[in-house]
Amino acid sequence: MISIWAITPMKSFKRPKSRLGDALSLRQRRILVKHMLSKVLLSQKKSNLFKEHLVVTEDEEVINFVKKLGFQGFLQKKAGLNQGITEATNKAIKGGATSVLIIHGDIPRTSSSILKSVVKKHKKLVAEYKKGITISPDTAGEGTNCMICTPPNIIKFKYGPGSCLAHLESAHRENLQIRLYRSKKLGFDVDRDSDLTKLIQKSGYRRAIDYIESIEYD
Repeated sequence: MISIWAITPMKSFKRPKSRLGDALSLRQRRILVKHMLSKVLLSQKKSNLFKEHLVVTEDEEVINFVKKLGFQGFLQKKAGLNQGITEATNKAIKGGATSVLIIHGDIPRTSSSILKSVVKKHKKLVAEYKKGITISPDTAGEGTNCMICTPPNIIKFKYGPGSCLAHLESAHRENLQIRLYRSKKLGFDVDRDSDLTKLIQKSGYRRAIDYIESIEYD
C-alpha cells in the first residue's frame, strides 16, 4: 500500500517572482503567488491521493497563510530549496510516508485530474519495480515541476537550473527506474513575463491589472 505525502516548496512571500517586476508590482506579485499556491494545494486536496499535505518554507507568513486554508506548514531549519525539500521529506518518512510527490507552488493549471494521472503512472512503475521516480518536467524540459519518489529519499534532490537533467543523470548513475510524464498543464509554470502573458490570456483577460483584480479575492 503506497502512502503518499505531497510536498510543496514555497520560499517566501516577501519578494516573490522578482523576474515579473517589470510587469507587476510587489503587491500584485504577492497576490499572484498566493493564488497559484492555493490552486496547487486545493487540487491536491480534491484528488484525495495524499496522506498529508506539507508546505515547506523559510517564511512564517507562508505558514500562517496555508494554515488558514487547512494545510500544514513546515518551517525549514536551514535555507535553500533542496535543503527544505530534504527536511520535509525526512519529516514525511518519520510520519510513515512510502512516497512523496513534490510539486512547486507556481503551476496554476494544476488540477486534481492531472495529479491522479501522474500518480497512476507512477504506481504502475512501482508495481513493476518496487521503487522508482516519475518526473513531470517544465515545458522546456529543463525544470522539475513535479516529481514522485518511492521511497521518498531514493534520490538526492538537485532542484535549480537544469534540475530535470540533473535528476535524470543521478537516477541513471544509481541504476534507478525513472519515467517522464509530459503534461502541458504540469509543464506550465509562471517565471517570466511571457508566462504571465499566457496565463492572463488563458484566463480570458488582456491586461495584467484586470487579471490580478479577478484573483485577489478568489
